[in-house]
Amino acid sequence: MQIMVARLYDRLLPPEASREQQIRAFVDAQRLAYADRDQYFADPDHVAIPLDLLLEPQYLQHRADNPVAPGATPQYGDPAVVLGHEAALQWAEDRTREMAGTTHFSIVDNDGNAVSVTMTVESPFGSSRWVHGFLLNNEMTDFAFDYDPEGLPMANQVRPGARPRSSMSPTIILDGDGSLYMVTGSPGGNSIPAYTAKSILAIEDWGLDVQEAVDFPNIIARGETVRVEIGREPGQQLADQLRAAGYDVQESEGENSGLHVILVTDEGLVGAADPRREGTVVSGGR
Repeated sequence: MQIMVARLYDRLLPPEASREQQIRAFVDAQRLAYADRDQYFADPDHVAIPLDLLLEPQYLQHRADNPVAPGATPQYGDPAVVLGHEAALQWAEDRTREMAGTTHFSIVDNDGNAVSVTMTVESPFGSSRWVHGFLLNNEMTDFAFDYDPEGLPMANQVRPGARPRSSMSPTIILDGDGSLYMVTGSPGGNSIPAYTAKSILAIEDWGLDVQEAVDFPNIIARGETVRVEIGREPGQQLADQLRAAGYDVQESEGENSGLHVILVTDEGLVGAADPRREGTVVSGGR
């Protein structure tokens, strides 16, 4: 989903964009990407995810040319129709209700090897059951539980042997030469894609340093509501601007992000940890 958000953002962004226009492009990109993600993403061993079609430049441009009106409910698109395929993609509208209970860490070692790891047991303490020292997860709650035997199935429907859809988005970015550039990721349930995308865009397009990017107010635009973290500056200003533009804004004093970001610079590695959760930046030598 990070790629979808980034590519939609580029297409939605006007030339010489102000910070307010950047934020609006970020919000609209999320609304479109979340709608498509919720509709089509599920266990790829059981569902044919049309990822190549969703990332087709022609389809992304079509989505960007038809953004959701600020007061409207975002709807998923149908890349099969837009791209002229014979059959539309038939799934019932997704009704998955996702919870939070995740952790993340980013690491780069002395040899330049990088890992971005997000792990979850679903809700806090998972199933609350221990087996031989291991806490059992509660991941079944990430399926769509509703079932209509007379209607179309949902992509993320419970199936024998299937894995539930996950929002975890551990991300490693390479530069044009294929060398490591950034490691990022976060916990936070279905808000993870928004948290992680923010860390990338804030560094790449909004001119913030690594810690400023992590500290910047989180904005989550999934569905009808745009949730804005006003407990961090300039969150209230962003909320007011989006509300004035017609968005249904929900103000949040704090968010559940736990971003851990490492950026490769000419001076070496620069790291940042999210002050909203426990976590620190540690640099060690050989």
